[in-house]
Amino acid sequence: MQQSPAAVGEPPLLEMRGIGKAFPGVRALDNVDLTLYHGEVLVLLGEHGAGKSTLIKMLGGAHAPDSGSISIEGRPILLSSPAAANAAGIGVIFQEFNLIPGLTAWENIFLGREGRLGFARKSNERRRARELFEQIGVDIPVDAPCSALSVAQQQIVEIAKALSQEVRRIVMDEPSAALTPNEVDRLFNIIRDLKTKGIGVIYISHRLDEVFQIGDRVTVLRDGKRVGDLNVGEITRQRMIEMMVGREIEDEFP
Repeated sequence: MQQSPAAVGEPPLLEMRGIGKAFPGVRALDNVDLTLYHGEVLVLLGEHGAGKSTLIKMLGGAHAPDSGSISIEGRPILLSSPAAANAAGIGVIFQEFNLIPGLTAWENIFLGREGRLGFARKSNERRRARELFEQIGVDIPVDAPCSALSVAQQQIVEIAKALSQEVRRIVMDEPSAALTPNEVDRLFNIIRDLKTKGIGVIYISHRLDEVFQIGDRVTVLRDGKRVGDLNVGEITRQRMIEMMVGREIEDEFP
């Protein structure tokens, strides 16, 4: 595994400190810390209800923390909206893709940014979409409607959309859930390529084997609290499960 950038004094790509968030009757997050470095995959683990969804919605600008702070490369920032998150270089790819089925791949990539792009010609956007797909290493027809694309292809459109906004921090929520093994391999190759470009990825998954295939570090949440942050080489599958459920277990399924 790569040496942590923290060891050479680089500020983290993203840092969350003392994050707290409560909803009526529920304390979703309680004093949670999270750090993401350049060119690493941080796997975020936790059972349903552990606080993962609240945390990533916060990074996407949908929720504001009640307490704590968020910093980008050492600079405090307020993620007050999805637009503010994008402007801060954060891209969130949810399980439910934010794509318009009737629009083409390239139209979805640039949707909602007509004002920023001015009167840029459609041909330029189509060309840029092709460049993004080439950068990722895939061949997707830019003029195909998203409704005609496979789940894996739609996911790549979402990744291309994030890269088109020059994000340096990408959050992927259960990205392999609906993919075949071959498609998962392709996704992992894309993630490894993103790492070489210094992009940090927060990867959320319930498939524990994926931690060892793609992860550099693991942060575990339980009942809204961070209960562990370890390098992948320092953790076992059994230990991950015990941290998630809060007790020793002999049978993984219960």
